[in-house]
Amino acid sequence: MQKLLAPLLLLCSLPLFAQRQFTIAPEAAMATPVPQLLFAGSGSAQGANGTFFHSDITVLNYRSADQQVAFTWIPNGGTAGPPTMMTINAGSGVISQDFVASNLHQSGVGSLLITGVDAMGNLDPNARLYATERVWTPEPGTTGTTSQTFPAIATSDINLTRATILGQRLDTQYRTNVGIVNLDNVDRSFAILQTTDDPNNPVNQSNVTVPARSMVQVPLPLLASSALQIAVQPLVAINPALWMAYGSSVDNVTGDSWSSLGFQAR
Repeated sequence: MQKLLAPLLLLCSLPLFAQRQFTIAPEAAMATPVPQLLFAGSGSAQGANGTFFHSDITVLNYRSADQQVAFTWIPNGGTAGPPTMMTINAGSGVISQDFVASNLHQSGVGSLLITGVDAMGNLDPNARLYATERVWTPEPGTTGTTSQTFPAIATSDINLTRATILGQRLDTQYRTNVGIVNLDNVDRSFAILQTTDDPNNPVNQSNVTVPARSMVQVPLPLLASSALQIAVQPLVAINPALWMAYGSSVDNVTGDSWSSLGFQAR
């Protein structure tokens, strides 16, 4: 039977928000609940310019039976350890405004692997999970918040040989980070390619090594680009189902942000 792709590391963090469990409304129906999901970017972390980012996460069990769920925290630059286990009742869900800190007792930036498991701790092919994430921060200088929706991706849909990331911004108003998730059991190295307006250096390349069962998020250098395009390419070909990349841009004043998953453009 298939094993979990990655386990989870337990660190100390203050629980800021409580988890709630709730019943799915009878009319609610999702077309594609799956056994395993990945949030490439999650966390409970201090940001720049007075921001503090939290992950508001909802996980739903669309199965007609209770489901054991393994939540694997994949820390930025560190190796994942044993998962945090939860049981989600049949036709129910869990929700928390600061899931990483309150439920996983983690802090910092990372990725989150959500897996339905059987009694032996193996991937349960009958699991029917769906999840959403809103990464939010108090808006500096106000009593409100700003946020971005971070899409979950079914691990069965991951199939990348080269990740193209579009729609991000990088200038004096916006900063952009690129995250790379490595679900493999060995370290992997990647090239991050960003377009520039410099005719002598139209594509800037930065290389990064991502440890096994880990993720790395790095800021892009501030290079002028009238239409920013980003690509992430493994330096050595790897299993296309075992890595994912994303871009995340943040307004330097308000903390307003948005993200894009890498996709296979060619």
